[in-house]
Amino acid sequence: MWLKLLEKVLANSYKIHHHFYQLLELKRVHKSFWKKLLWSWVIFWIVICAWMFSFYNHHAIEKRKVTLASMCVERARMLQDQFNASMTHVQAISILISTFHHGKNPLAIDQRTFAKYTEKTAFERPLMSGVAYAIRVLHLEREKFERQQGWSIRKMNTVQQNPVHKDIHMPEKFEPSPVQEEYAPVILAQDTVAHMVSLDLLSGKEDCDNAIRARESGKGVLTTPFRLLKTNRLGVILTFAVYKRDLPADATPKDRVEATDGYILFLALFFRYLEGIFDIESLAENLFQQFAGKKTILVNLYDTTNRSQPISMYGSEVYVDKLEHVIALNFGDPLRNHEMRCRFKHKAPLSWLAITTTGSTLVITLLLGYIVFATMNHMAKVQEEYNRMVELKKKAEAADVAKSQFLSTVSHEIRTPMHGVLGILDILLDTDLDVTQQDHVRTAQASGKTLVSLLNEVLDQAKIESGKLDLESVPFDLRAIMDDVLSLFSGKSQENGVELAVYISHRVPDMLIGDPGRFRQIITNLMGNSIKFTEKGHIFVTVHLVEEVMETTDIEREASSRNTLSGFPVPDKRRSWAGFKNIGQDGRNCSLSPDRISVIVSVEDTGEGIPQEAQPRIFTPFVQVGSSISRKQAGTGIGLSISKCLVTLMDGELGFVSIPKVGSTFTFTASFTIGCSKQSKIIYPEFQCMRALVVDSRQVRAIVSKYHVQRLGIQVEVVPSLDHALSTISIGNAIFSMVLVEQVVWDADSAVSSLFVNKLRKLDQQLSSKLFILANSVNHSKKRDMLELHGLSIIMKPLRSSMLAASLQRAIGVGNKGNLRKLSSLSLSGLLAGRKILVVDDNYVNLKVAAGALKRYGADVVLAESGEKAISFLEPPHTFDACFMDIQMPAIDGFEATRRIREMEDNINDRIQNGDASIEACRNISNWHVPILAMTADVIQATQDECIRCGMDGYISKPFEGEHLYRELSRFFTSSPLMKCIENF
Repeated sequence: MWLKLLEKVLANSYKIHHHFYQLLELKRVHKSFWKKLLWSWVIFWIVICAWMFSFYNHHAIEKRKVTLASMCVERARMLQDQFNASMTHVQAISILISTFHHGKNPLAIDQRTFAKYTEKTAFERPLMSGVAYAIRVLHLEREKFERQQGWSIRKMNTVQQNPVHKDIHMPEKFEPSPVQEEYAPVILAQDTVAHMVSLDLLSGKEDCDNAIRARESGKGVLTTPFRLLKTNRLGVILTFAVYKRDLPADATPKDRVEATDGYILFLALFFRYLEGIFDIESLAENLFQQFAGKKTILVNLYDTTNRSQPISMYGSEVYVDKLEHVIALNFGDPLRNHEMRCRFKHKAPLSWLAITTTGSTLVITLLLGYIVFATMNHMAKVQEEYNRMVELKKKAEAADVAKSQFLSTVSHEIRTPMHGVLGILDILLDTDLDVTQQDHVRTAQASGKTLVSLLNEVLDQAKIESGKLDLESVPFDLRAIMDDVLSLFSGKSQENGVELAVYISHRVPDMLIGDPGRFRQIITNLMGNSIKFTEKGHIFVTVHLVEEVMETTDIEREASSRNTLSGFPVPDKRRSWAGFKNIGQDGRNCSLSPDRISVIVSVEDTGEGIPQEAQPRIFTPFVQVGSSISRKQAGTGIGLSISKCLVTLMDGELGFVSIPKVGSTFTFTASFTIGCSKQSKIIYPEFQCMRALVVDSRQVRAIVSKYHVQRLGIQVEVVPSLDHALSTISIGNAIFSMVLVEQVVWDADSAVSSLFVNKLRKLDQQLSSKLFILANSVNHSKKRDMLELHGLSIIMKPLRSSMLAASLQRAIGVGNKGNLRKLSSLSLSGLLAGRKILVVDDNYVNLKVAAGALKRYGADVVLAESGEKAISFLEPPHTFDACFMDIQMPAIDGFEATRRIREMEDNINDRIQNGDASIEACRNISNWHVPILAMTADVIQATQDECIRCGMDGYISKPFEGEHLYRELSRFFTSSPLMKCIENF
């Protein structure tokens, strides 16, 4: 019951807690309220627990009472059974004496026989310590009786008054019984009470009354408890009458008395009494010894005939437990009352059930109250913290907005003049300049691009920190991107004499879908660092599928660490991806879908390496390896940090291994979607069915050269030396269209090289003109003159398909269509020729640069220096094909101008649909929507999002980049018929 009550209370407590939680959400409650509520809760549950303790304690007491009653009843029952058994045997003795002793002469039973019999049958009287037989003697027969017995009848009162007598076995010490009508001297007695022989039972008042009452009632009569001789212990005498003849059960007292006098002379003379003496204390103690193993209670026997002064017959009056159980006893005398009172021997033990249950409930409720109190306090603190966090969040958001605005402003203010500088320099290069002037312009242009690149890195870092950097998903050619990156660093590598090479596995698809710009940025950052810190040896970039790293690849080096691209030792690149988590044991990324692949790119160099103490912070933004004074190369220190973040966005990982004074290898993975393959891989049909012989003694370098030549569709065979090349050509099993000799092999022995050329000319006069030297750098004019003297062509490294194709085409004399550089795919002239473009900018320099750039591609450019003029120019109907709109302008900015232009277009479109305006008056255009491209130096993501929301169609950052400009315009324009004819030609 109490468990159900507790469950209900706890359920209600939960509801209360829930309501308090809602209350706390609605308004703040004062802390003192919760303290008062806690104290009320504690006091309430203390009262409940006190009631529970009282309930369980009362239950334990009641159970203890039941236990005491059961034990007391059991002892009373045994005592009563023993008494009844003793009474039955006493009656049997009375019958025995009446039969074998009365009227017999000589007597059949004497004192010796009686004593022996009663002693042997004592076990049948467990509650009697002795039995005596008194005979009724009249006064007239006293003298004769005394002569027959040989002793005088003594007075009982003397014994009662002196219970402990030193000479109790000496009859002469007792007083003779006084003269009276009749006497009842004891003539037979058990040995235990042999001192009672000759004592007159009728000489005492109580004994006389008991004898008379016994013969009248026919039942046993008990005396008041008294102290027994010898033992000084309490005892009683039970008196039975022995009749001369059998009487009916319904005989009256008068009949019983008359029956005793029926023999006036003979039988009436003898009225006999049978006495049973009870030693209550010893007999009860013997009885209760049977419960020796169960002595958990104390038993007291009382004679309660006088209720006001009960007489204790057995047991101690000292007790420690007040709990008592009383049972009435029946010892056969209707005029005397006896009771058994039972108590536990020890105090009632503590009710552990009450204590544990109450204590547990109190503890639980106190804990619950404390939890609720602590929860409310915590919730109040959380609410305060939340309010403070909301305020801080607002401040942070305001700071973020201010930061974005600051970056936007800084970006715009820096990019705007840089756009003008680079644009004017680009226009200047198209004029007639001498070599020195061209060099100065290119130097200024390179410096401007470096500044723009630095600005881009800072802005990228800001985007990454704000989580606003998103990736594009467009098709791209990974091999073309790698060629473009090689072209950026080819000049620097040739100046330093460092060999630069790229190898892409044939298992990497031709077309991928992803963000080519960010992928190029990662490669550029890693290769740029390698170029900065590598003064000798090589820089080698490899691209494979991730599953290939677990297999043997074409460029896998042997046990020797010097079997590398340049022969310099390098760290084991496998250690650079050892910590990647997304690469399983089979080399697969299990998180990728079937239409996606994961590529692994390694950039290996033989530079200075990274000191061990600097390696843990290599990816920390704005942290550089060396100090600002001692470091050899300039930089912001954020390139690797940005690269790591970009790799993470591409579902990849970036790692490295570096050994000081040996080199470094950076490896990253990136996931892309597999794009549609080109219908035909034949880019240079003039090289089809040609065979080339590559002469290189270094295996890794020969594989790289073979890879680039094969990209042109040429079949390649590799030999390690000039002698092997000559032997291969002499055999004549295959006709080689060209021979490409590594410069290291050619420079190893000039005599062997000259002999090779002479023998080659003898074998095939035409083949000598198709002999190429693959040179990393030709710094000495004498060496260049010697090569030209032999009629050899030089192909400068790093190898890339466009450069290699152009060199081979010039030397072999085949078609040079490759010089068009795929104008059909990236020709801005084909898109802009004849297009009328509106350029809107409040800066005159920007207007001039934009107009010059667009006019170069054949566009008809109209300039507007404010948003108001742009709105007036683009009010439908108009003749403009597109609009380049600056964002930050006074009065009406680009966003507002675009919104108003879109509203005008919506109005004219609605009027045309409703028939309020004719299509002919609107230049036969039923749906007006002029492409508006944002043109600004601000490249913050928030600005780009705002451009889309206000209705712009695209975004062009300053300064213009041809590829980005083409990608945006190609969404709206197609190539003109003239350019299509040129492309088909």
